[in-house]
Amino acid sequence: MKNIIADALNDVFRCKKLKYIFISILIFTISPYTFSQDKSDLATYPGKWIYTNNNESAEWFGARYYKMTATELEKYHATTEKLVNYLHQQPIAQNPLGVNLNVQSRAFYNHYNHVQASSERVKAEIFVPFCNLIHNNGKIDNACTEVSYIQLRTNDESAVYETAMNFDKLDDKKALNQFKEIFCLPKEFMDIGSGVFLYNWYYENRIVVARNDRPLWMPVTNKEYITRMMVYYNASLKEGLIPQMVIDALKSEIDAIPPQMMMMPAYINGNSERPLTGICTKEEDSKSALYKINPNYFDPSLPRTSVQLITITMEGHADYPEWGEINAHRVWEFIAGLKGSDLRKLLDVK
Repeated sequence: MKNIIADALNDVFRCKKLKYIFISILIFTISPYTFSQDKSDLATYPGKWIYTNNNESAEWFGARYYKMTATELEKYHATTEKLVNYLHQQPIAQNPLGVNLNVQSRAFYNHYNHVQASSERVKAEIFVPFCNLIHNNGKIDNACTEVSYIQLRTNDESAVYETAMNFDKLDDKKALNQFKEIFCLPKEFMDIGSGVFLYNWYYENRIVVARNDRPLWMPVTNKEYITRMMVYYNASLKEGLIPQMVIDALKSEIDAIPPQMMMMPAYINGNSERPLTGICTKEEDSKSALYKINPNYFDPSLPRTSVQLITITMEGHADYPEWGEINAHRVWEFIAGLKGSDLRKLLDVK
């Protein structure tokens, strides 16, 4: 390679010393980069399962902000161990080729509001980045920046929907959130058995493991949808984000909706007759039904450490065959090997 570069530079540098200094700097600069990017021969190189328990950490992801009792803490740690062991038992985790699995267990909550966590249902998280094995200065290292991952969470209802609406920066978070809580159901991407599916959201794919004895998602009526919409837009008017004419136009469109339609399940597709509310009938678009989380899904009589819901998230493109990164393939292989019946056993409810 030095000879090729030297020949190419013969006509550029008349001074041989200057030429060789430049060549040496160039070789020194590009060689480590070239070697560090050579991953082709590491796809079958044995990686490692590396586990770190961050639940006792003093950082934001520690479990201390839940302020659990001794009994609750014992249950929480037992749950964490069970979830980690389950993931570790999977074939890809037992023999990770081309990747290291840098597994971390930690608590999940709004780390901007530690006080709120003390009264919340306890949520655990197992985060598993699939770190590419790479050549680095003659050694085998791993790269963990922006890699494919698996993220398992318990009891996190925010992970079982993506809102169908677009929003601005409304300061009234109550008005904002109650409107965001309305969504369209995701598409079923893969059936993994026992009523457990891998769903395709816009940005991510998620497995949802929910209890059988009560629904997780409930349909929304046009009346509820429009009521929440008006709360949102009235708050937007109050904050000066929209003019009065928008409210007036909305009210005019809503007044023209037949009473019987207000009690029907809500569907949206930007209907030309109702462009502001966007509602339509099932006959017009049966795929755009609006839903909300069942407010009675979680049983409040159970301990707050009971696992009533599990989600396993992977990035949305990890299943694409043309996606070349070995870590993305390993994530997909991991997900494809899971069984719904085994995942259901991780719940504390039926």
